Amino acid sequence: MRRLPSDDLRCYGDVAARYAEGLDYSIHVRSGGRSGVAVIAPHGGRIEGCTSEIARLIAGHDHGLYLFEGMRAGGDNFDCLHLASRRFDEPRVLDLISQCDTVIAVHGYAAAGPDVLMGGLDHPLKQVIARSLEEHGISTLVDGHRFPGTDPLNVCNRGRSGRGVQLELSEEFRRARQWTRLAEAVRGILETAVRQPPE
Repeated sequence: MRRLPSDDLRCYGDVAARYAEGLDYSIHVRSGGRSGVAVIAPHGGRIEGCTSEIARLIAGHDHGLYLFEGMRAGGDNFDCLHLASRRFDEPRVLDLISQCDTVIAVHGYAAAGPDVLMGGLDHPLKQVIARSLEEHGISTLVDGHRFPGTDPLNVCNRGRSGRGVQLELSEEFRRARQWTRLAEAVRGILETAVRQPPE
């Protein structure tokens, strides 16, 4: 099978045509029931390291969870399987988030910078999550970076509300494996700002 760089991938159909689920990649989906929240790692496993584990921590047992995980034995998972977020149309994630008002997407970036770059079209939620992260000692940048996540086709913005939040985690932060504070900070906001019942 011909291996082409991920820049050439235009949709999930291209991934499925070139690579084998269960061999090159795996997909994990769990419904969040009535929570209305989905936490997703579209570049999990060996594509953007540790993002699957962090997404699991944030989702806990309360929220929906979706993981697309690179499994290839070599070091080419990113090159082969990184489907851009604006093109990420795998049917199972679209089905999950179609039932959710809030989507939190967990990604990783390789350059030096703040622990978390905040993106997505849900600007109010993005701001309160950023404040919570800072209160937990995690550095953030909300604006002026190269991962704004504001394309309406970005998978984080394709839930019922049409707006979501994208967390781009630095390589240094992911490697440090001190993820509990981040999960607590995000989950705390999801429990209050998102799930608070109307008066």
